[in-house]
This record gives sequence, structure tokens and C-alpha cells, in this order.
Amino acid sequence: MDDRIVNFDEIKNRAREKDVEKFEDYVYGLSYDMSQGKLSMGDFYKEIQEYMKKNNISQEKLFNIQKKLMERYGFNMEDIEKQMKDMGINMPSVNKNVDYESLRKTVSFQEKYKQDMGNVLVTTYSINNSMNNLSILISEEKLTLKSEKDIDLQYPELNEFLCSYKKVVKDKKLKISLCSNVKEFEY
Repeated sequence: MDDRIVNFDEIKNRAREKDVEKFEDYVYGLSYDMSQGKLSMGDFYKEIQEYMKKNNISQEKLFNIQKKLMERYGFNMEDIEKQMKDMGINMPSVNKNVDYESLRKTVSFQEKYKQDMGNVLVTTYSINNSMNNLSILISEEKLTLKSEKDIDLQYPELNEFLCSYKKVVKDKKLKISLCSNVKEFEY
């Protein structure tokens, strides 16, 4: 790009110190209301949307403000992503064009069903051979064996895997759910 051409989008979306301070104060107030039970997570995101409209802040500018705010408290997104990658966790790159309407719908959904919804870390392992074609979903001592066919529980590779995993969880009893002849469909 020619040095004489001014990119107004870049200037418009730059996070200034006063923008960061104003946003920090606003979020602090919302957080306090949430801690007092006056505001739900869904309402929190609605308020952020209103703040963006009222202050004419684009999604990209909000992202830049949030980045500056995190840097203020000692967080660097590039360092965090690198550390996660070093641990074998590949974080998707942060999308500057986050669809806040989609985010709002997700938060509203989670808010509506929160009493019956939880988050768990699941690890997967697959065995694909002539005897078994299955996926194993692992969450602490709970394992789910899932296959489109019958599951051969006598298969040595499966038993070796289960014995090895039991040692990982210090010989605690494993709760194993079998899901054989599983059918899938698109909805």
C-alpha cells in the first residue's frame, strides 16, 4: 500500500486508552451487577451489544479494546496461543469478525438450559480393525465405547487399552457405557 494512502478503517478500529478505560469501567459495573444476581450472562451480552451500538464500536474495535484490556492485566493472546500449542492444544485463531449475534444466541441457549447442562473435557481414542471399528470417549473414569457394529469386548487391543487407562486413573473403577449398533442421522 502506498504510504500516502490513509487506511481509515485501521484508524477507526484502533483501541485508544480512553476507550479501554471506559469499557473496563462499564464491564466492571456489569460484572458487579452479575455478582449481585441482578444480571444474567445473556443480559450481560445484550448490554455489551447495546454499549457497542451506543458508542459506535465495531466488532473489530471491541476485539482490539479487549486485547488491550488483557494486555493491561498481563495477558498476551499470542503467548497464550503459543503455550497452548506447546502443550498440544491447537486453539483456533481468534476471529476478529466474531458474529456477536451467534454468540448471543449461544449464551441465551446455555442460560435457558444451564440447570441440566455441563461442560466436560472429553478425550477420544479409536480402534479400527477387522474385529472392532469403534470410538472411545473418555472423561475421567467414564468411558463410552461407540460403534456402528457389535463391540467385541474380548478383543486384545481393547482390553490392553482399558487396562492401561485404568492404571492412569490409579486403578479406580471405570464406568463403561456400551453403544453398539449406533445409527447417526443429520437433523
